[in-house]
Amino acid sequence: MFKKSKSLLVITLALLICLGSVLPALASELNQSGALVGTESNPVEATITKQLRMPVETTTPNVVFNFLATKISVDGETSAEDLARMPELANLIASFSTSDTTPTFTVNNVMSFMKETGNIFDDVTFPHAGIFVYQITEVHPEDAEEDDEDNEEATGGIPHETMRYSTAVYTLTVYVSNTADGKGTYVSGLGTVVSSTDLDTQAEGSKVDPTPGGNGEEYFFSQMIFTNDFVRTNGADDPRNPDPVNESTLSISKEVEGELASREQYFQFDITLNIPFIVTNVPTYYRAYVVQGGAVIDPSNNVYRAADSGNDEDEDEDETAGADISALIGTDAGGTYIKIASNATTTFFLKDGQRLVFVDTPVGTSYDVTESAATHYVPRFSITTDGTKAAEVPGSLNTALATTEQFVGERANSADFTNFRDFIAPTGLSLNDLPFIGLIALALGTLIIFILAKTRRRHYDR
Repeated sequence: MFKKSKSLLVITLALLICLGSVLPALASELNQSGALVGTESNPVEATITKQLRMPVETTTPNVVFNFLATKISVDGETSAEDLARMPELANLIASFSTSDTTPTFTVNNVMSFMKETGNIFDDVTFPHAGIFVYQITEVHPEDAEEDDEDNEEATGGIPHETMRYSTAVYTLTVYVSNTADGKGTYVSGLGTVVSSTDLDTQAEGSKVDPTPGGNGEEYFFSQMIFTNDFVRTNGADDPRNPDPVNESTLSISKEVEGELASREQYFQFDITLNIPFIVTNVPTYYRAYVVQGGAVIDPSNNVYRAADSGNDEDEDEDETAGADISALIGTDAGGTYIKIASNATTTFFLKDGQRLVFVDTPVGTSYDVTESAATHYVPRFSITTDGTKAAEVPGSLNTALATTEQFVGERANSADFTNFRDFIAPTGLSLNDLPFIGLIALALGTLIIFILAKTRRRHYDR
């Protein structure tokens, strides 16, 4: 029995050693020149990777990306007759849909979705052994005009959607060998060179590994990557003629509560925008209209009310700091708006019943808003992102209140601030101090009674 077990162990170890020597051969390997090398039983495979980048809060579009394999030469010959003998490559399509909800990774609030095509040599028959050269590019839709003024792209002509198509070019040198029986051919080698880049992570003239699934250690996708950037802006139907009352990408509102809350007091805010890095041609400012009573109003008083913080209740509301505010506001078909800097902090003022409405901020834009401290008021705010309202955040009396990093989603987005001013006793004494004042009065009264009693006792003792 022991001898049989020992024999089985020896056989098992032998099989494991054999498998160990066979398994590495099941995958094509890069040689010292950076080219893939295969065998007849395991010919070279290659795929194309499509990287679709979008700001957070963006829904993946339904889109199909096509690639073109242009015939360059066969054994150095470039005549039309020679090129006609070159076969067409396969699986030159990558598709995405709204069901793609989990990004492969996210960097600086930009999501990346990675997908590979199938093997581009699947069912491709080369007519003879030799060296076949192709160039791989992405097909750009004929009506794609990147960054046009109307923001309408080849994603279906939908307003507010832009797609930056990849400009990468890869040159494939395909080495084709005869099979052992001489009856067919197979891809025995492949060199993939970056001829033109679309990202700084690659260098022109460098070789990349197009192996399906990558090398499984440092990278997990074919390195023949084409990167596209998709940005959506949900705002006015016509960006040139917005309706700020009913159309917005983001709004900041102000309300006051309490018996002594002033409905004419202006409160100071500071807002900082952070535009996704994949947005191209970022303007120097974004438009923000002040809406009150269901209409866009002149925002002159909302830019600079006075040289101080703007929280003085006695200040004349028509007063402005500085005679010229033309650099801070502008006018278009939607009305007069405040220019909110795209790369700096902008100060503005709101009073009860007013809201600042943006109509052109891209989805995925992050923002921070700080309301300055206002004497006698307790602030609070609530945030709505992509139609979902978060729990209200309370503040403290006479203190500033700031939001943390918030994002513009595809649906309703807002930061709604409310300030509360409580009733104050007209005696000029704070109700909070009354217990202490009472104790002091009681102590003084007790002391006086003690002194009077002691004085009277001395009088009787005489």
